[in-house]
Amino acid sequence: MAKKRFGVSIEQRLYSKLDEVTKSLGVDRSAVVEEALRNYLSDLNHLAKAHTCYGLVVVEDPDTVEMERILAGYKDIIVNYSHHHIAGKCIYTIMVLGNSEALATFYSRVSKTKGHGKRYIPLHSD
Repeated sequence: MAKKRFGVSIEQRLYSKLDEVTKSLGVDRSAVVEEALRNYLSDLNHLAKAHTCYGLVVVEDPDTVEMERILAGYKDIIVNYSHHHIAGKCIYTIMVLGNSEALATFYSRVSKTKGHGKRYIPLHSD
């Protein structure tokens, strides 16, 4: 398959992590970025097209008060959630089920909160 070259700017810290991982695994940066982008777009594609969807949202170190407010507003699509403390970090795992538009709205709201490592993981394929 033909490849397309383009420039991307990322934070120095993220670049350093990417460089460290590629060196330790013996792969090139392009391969890692391509794989990460493929997985990320595949996951988010479930939120972009209209269908009934279910999956898992994971959030690391959010503002707990804000997360609880968000969760209370989306009870219609939240099947279950848990809040754990692991290695000094606060982790929310949230099982969701509903139409993809509602899930996309929920994910967008969660993505705007303080914290890191927000990810939607579909648990089915269409």
